[in-house]
Amino acid sequence: MRDEMNEAWKVAGRSARWFAKNYPVIASFGALASVQRFVAVRGVRGGAWAAGVTGEVLTAAARIGLSVWCARRVFADCPVPLRDVPGRVWRHGRSHPGEVAAGAALLAGLTVVSKVIPDAAIAQLDEASRRRASAWELAVKNVTVIPFTTVWMVIGMRHAVDQARP
Repeated sequence: MRDEMNEAWKVAGRSARWFAKNYPVIASFGALASVQRFVAVRGVRGGAWAAGVTGEVLTAAARIGLSVWCARRVFADCPVPLRDVPGRVWRHGRSHPGEVAAGAALLAGLTVVSKVIPDAAIAQLDEASRRRASAWELAVKNVTVIPFTTVWMVIGMRHAVDQARP
């Protein structure tokens, strides 16, 4: 399992480097969602749009846009035709279950650090402070953790495609 965990860390590291290198574009996608989430949770006057369908559609569009942009960039030089990518990812996962488990363990760790711990801390605050802290937490996550996870999954898919047998 040590080799699988090392491989999972390599993919996470590659993802972090790619994320940092492309952060200005990534942040522009996340900024839209950050504003929407902040306004919706904070209850800013005139921000009813953010808490409704319009705000959710805006956030979904931003996340889909980031996913598409990221995939196009990461797979731009891929020698495998796009139609063959899902099959390669599937085969890699089936032939490397330990690597998949190691990646899932890292993702679980990221979840604890970025979701569980902050939520536990915020829960200790009074109502007004909790609302403000939650709004800021979501605003920050939408330009950091959430887009990083998207990048990580796409880089992981590229890794799987590069490693999988045809």
